[in-house]
Amino acid sequence: MAKPLIFDSTPLIHIAKVSLSNSLVQLDQPKFTTTSVYKELLKGEALGKPEARILRGLIEEKAIKLQDPKDVAYVLKIVKIAAEKEKTPLHKAEADVIALSKELDGVVISDDHVARSVARLVSVELHGTGYILGRMYKARAVSRDEILRKVGEMRRSGWRITEEDYERLLDYLRRL
Repeated sequence: MAKPLIFDSTPLIHIAKVSLSNSLVQLDQPKFTTTSVYKELLKGEALGKPEARILRGLIEEKAIKLQDPKDVAYVLKIVKIAAEKEKTPLHKAEADVIALSKELDGVVISDDHVARSVARLVSVELHGTGYILGRMYKARAVSRDEILRKVGEMRRSGWRITEEDYERLLDYLRRL
């Protein structure tokens, strides 16, 4: 069985912003997020952000399942690792995602630099939004031209990605 995908907020927000939620749902892997991430997503509803409403719908329909890590002590350990090794605080939401991924033998989906570094330190598989976009294309949920167009839309809508990473992502998607 395919490893479950455990989402942090940023990939979900930007996928929803560019109308790729249905393509995400078509991926055959189980999809999860945590209550702390869900609460972050819902803050967008009060601000009138349409992607927050879309994501609420995906969670209410259980296309993305809510589950929290059982080992609260491990979540705290992850936060401590971030403070000690990265010298940067890690939000509880990101720590929850990493801990849940460890529990479910899943894949962290996050673009957060500290979360990605800590996931590596605790030997959790991780990928970012670009990986999910590639999976959507490989699953034939979206065409190559559309996925390339959507990456540009994501960047223009506020998805923070360096120019180097942006060019590398476009090159990766073109080669698929």
